[in-house]
Amino acid sequence: MPQENLNKIWNAGKYFEEPKSEQPSKQPESEPKPQNVKRKISVVKAFIPEQENPFKKKVEAVLKGIGPASVHEPAGKEKKSISADTEIIIGRGQDMIGFKLDSKKSIHIKGDAGGAVGCFMSGGEIYVEGDVEYRTGEYMSGGKIYVKGSAGKYTGNNMLGGKIHVESDAGVETGYNMFGGTLRIDGDVASFADNAFSYKNKGTIIWKGQTIWENGQQVEPGWTNLNVKEKIAK
Repeated sequence: MPQENLNKIWNAGKYFEEPKSEQPSKQPESEPKPQNVKRKISVVKAFIPEQENPFKKKVEAVLKGIGPASVHEPAGKEKKSISADTEIIIGRGQDMIGFKLDSKKSIHIKGDAGGAVGCFMSGGEIYVEGDVEYRTGEYMSGGKIYVKGSAGKYTGNNMLGGKIHVESDAGVETGYNMFGGTLRIDGDVASFADNAFSYKNKGTIIWKGQTIWENGQQVEPGWTNLNVKEKIAK
C-alpha cells in the first residue's frame, strides 16, 4: 500500500482516541494569614540571698535544749554580767522552759514562767524572778530551780533528784509522788500530797525553814500526814 494511504489511515485513527482531560492549572496557594501569637517573655529573677536572722540560732537552741516558745532577749552587757553560760529569757508564761537542761547551761527568766519548768533536767540552774505554774521540776534528776515568786500545783511532781526552792507559796499536791532530791517551800503550802510522805521518798522536804521529811521518814517522831496538813492549815 502506498505510503500516502498509510498516512491517511494513521491520521484518521488519531480522531478515535479518547481525548485526554486537561488538568486544571494549579493556582498559587495563598500565604496563611498571620495569627496573633502570644510571645513568651522569660523573666530572669535575680537571686537575693536570705538575710541572716540574728535570733535564728537562739530560737533553734530553744527548740533543741530549753523548751518551746521561749522569747529571748538580745545578748548584751547584762547577759555577760550574769554568766557567760547563762541564757536570758523574757518570761511570758511559756511552758517547759529548761526541758532536759544539762549541767553545761543555766537559765535566767525575767518574769513569770508557765508549767513544767525544768522538767527532765539533769543539771544546770534555773532562776525565775516571777511565778511559775504547775509541775515545776517534774522528773528532774539533778540541777537547781529557784523561784523568787510562788509555784502552782504539783510542785516537785515525780522529782528524782536536784533541788527546788520556792521563796513564796506553793499550790495543792506539793511533792506529789516525789522520790528524791530536796524540795524547799518558804511560804504557805495549799496542801502536800499524801505520797510525798511515803517511805519511797528518799528526798528531803523543807517547809518554812524546818525539815519535815528526810530519807524516807519524818524527822519529828509522831508526825503523820494528817498532822502535817493540820499544821499547814494553821
